Amino acid sequence: MSTSGVQSRHAARRYPSQTEQLVKAVKSGARNLPHNAGQYLSSLFPIAKWIGRYNPSWFFGDAIAGATVAILIVPQALAYARLASLPVEYGLYTSFVGTFIYCLFATSKDVTIGATAVLSLVTGQLLSTYNSDKSINPVVFASGVAFLTGVFETIIGLLRLGIVVDFIPVPVIIGFTTGSGITIIVGQVAGLLGITGIDTNEAAYKVFYNTVKNLGNAKIDAAFGVAALVTLLAFKFGTRALSRRGHGWAVWVGYAANAIVLIAIAIASWLYNRGASTPRIRVVGTVPSGLSYLHVPTFPNLSTMLQATVTASVIGILEHIAVTKSFGRVNGYTPDANQEVVALGITNLIGSFFGGFPATGSFSRSAIKSRSGVRTPLAGVYTGVLVLLSIYFLTPLFYHIPSSGLSAVIMNAITDLISPPSLLVQLYRIEILDFVSFAISFVFTIFFSIEIGIYVSVSFAVLVLLVRVARPRYEFLVRSADDGAWISHDEARQLEIETKAPGLPTPVLPTPVNTTADIKLSPPGIYVVRIEESLTYPNSTFLQERVREWVFKHTAFGGKILKPSERLWCDNLEEDALRSQQLRQERSASGADADEDIWFYRETADTSVALPRLRAIVFDLAAVNSIDATGLQALVDLKRDIDRFAGRHVPFYFAHVRTRFARVLTYFAELLPATNEELAPVSSVTNESGSARTIVRTDVETGSASVSRQSLVEDVRARERNPTRFFRTIDSAILAALAETQGDSDGESGASSIAKV
Repeated sequence: MSTSGVQSRHAARRYPSQTEQLVKAVKSGARNLPHNAGQYLSSLFPIAKWIGRYNPSWFFGDAIAGATVAILIVPQALAYARLASLPVEYGLYTSFVGTFIYCLFATSKDVTIGATAVLSLVTGQLLSTYNSDKSINPVVFASGVAFLTGVFETIIGLLRLGIVVDFIPVPVIIGFTTGSGITIIVGQVAGLLGITGIDTNEAAYKVFYNTVKNLGNAKIDAAFGVAALVTLLAFKFGTRALSRRGHGWAVWVGYAANAIVLIAIAIASWLYNRGASTPRIRVVGTVPSGLSYLHVPTFPNLSTMLQATVTASVIGILEHIAVTKSFGRVNGYTPDANQEVVALGITNLIGSFFGGFPATGSFSRSAIKSRSGVRTPLAGVYTGVLVLLSIYFLTPLFYHIPSSGLSAVIMNAITDLISPPSLLVQLYRIEILDFVSFAISFVFTIFFSIEIGIYVSVSFAVLVLLVRVARPRYEFLVRSADDGAWISHDEARQLEIETKAPGLPTPVLPTPVNTTADIKLSPPGIYVVRIEESLTYPNSTFLQERVREWVFKHTAFGGKILKPSERLWCDNLEEDALRSQQLRQERSASGADADEDIWFYRETADTSVALPRLRAIVFDLAAVNSIDATGLQALVDLKRDIDRFAGRHVPFYFAHVRTRFARVLTYFAELLPATNEELAPVSSVTNESGSARTIVRTDVETGSASVSRQSLVEDVRARERNPTRFFRTIDSAILAALAETQGDSDGESGASSIAKV
């Protein structure tokens, strides 16, 4: 297609303004408001979309999965309540509500909401931090925080603000869960050995030190705890090995391991304590039957509870979204993050009326539920029924369970949260900042607390994101001699170095190629810049400075040489001009080519390199997703500086321009200064009287020796308003640049003005 055809098509196009686009969007939204509102309300109850298709095969899959999870959830709930520094029955209350409520709002079939190890530990630490004097009943405090957490999470979900979770990278979550897992294991060692008097809510290293110091105080409880832990680990790894060899029954035995071991050590405890007036070891004790704590949550110290709510909400959302995304990815479906936050919030909100503390999605129970063949979220109802039956009828059997056995259950469950060393090596090899994010999250969790660890690591992740936005990558491109593709200048240099290695063929990279309409590898004086990020206020100044520095270093200075009294203290262009003149004289003396119009710089002590005159710059905007007023002003300022440096009008071209940015870029010319004496290639000022000034230049198109300043400015500004500066490809932009700047590479340079200084 001819250049004129492209110009006419672009000239005829009218780009809608942002106001027009906004008005159109508002009208469309108002017109579709009833339909959109109905869709929004129906989206809050995903169960309505699939419950009508429920069938017997789904029922059997859900029933088996629900019963399997129930066998696991009861012992874990008892253990996690102890981890939260609350009576064991509140773990059951927290877990059964989640199993019933979640299915109504869920977009994940695999997740089970209830008490989890990490959030239970966080609850215990929050009680230790914000209610250390126990001026508020711990149960009242925990259920109040659960209510506020539910309100906070529900609002976030309803407003569709779940996107904030996307700003927290996976390495931070991995570091947080690994650090939390080690913290939990260290905190349970004392309970496993029957050691009392150790504050397990302190930092992990302090708990470890105090535990080691008190190892001599271990009691007979250790026999029950250690035996339970060893048996659970044997079940876990033994059944996994058997299942890999084709023994399917082993999987189901592994699921029931917690219940089997707790029943065994409860019987052993009953036999050991039989005949004693008081138990010889620490046991769970009396657990109230039924739902004994139905009440409306209260807030004795609202400001303190709100502080705890923020931490519980952030960690709960992070853990829950991580679980839902993981199992959605594994099982081939995509959960809705916002709807999942709504489900989590309502679960906590209702659970608080039953005495529940903050709950979230469980990794271990969700994994078992997934492997058990669950078909729909309704499996949670079957789990909830069994848990509720255990609350009413099985609580007398919990009396003789050793407390050390609950510590063993926790430690066994937590081993799955600790990331293997191979994953850390992978993070290090993929991206060093990801490894640093993991390390910060892990270290602060271990040496301070889970609360501080998550805040510091999230802050670091946000800082890394801001730095990446404010300091984006940019590349000056050249054409590859291999396939004609545009590659970065640095990549081309590296290829050249590699091909010069011994035994490799002579490089062909510097050789000009004519793959597209006589466009060479690097058209003299025409440069292609690829911006790999949006051009907005955080990064526009950085990009402006980097492009300007590159141009100043790699092209010839052709601007006006100022008198010493006119020079800026921070400008050394005149010194560069004098240095270039000296190099030219040295080359002339040695018989080498030293064209008066070529700018030189010294590359080494023995060589000097000729630099081309700058003709045009092509900006590749393929990766640019946004342009704002600050970014546009940066382009204007960049052009002003480059024109002054080059001593001529240097046109800017834009390739891969998206339609929505075309109108924004049309303001580029309008923002240029109304008068700018540096716009034309200046050789000398021949006449100056009052406000009238004539500038002499060599015009390659008209051949005229002198033009008025007014006509020059009008010509330049007319060029800048030309819509044909927007192109679909880099090649077409370069073709236009070659046509417009034909002869500019042979124009005079500012070096001829050196003698005038």
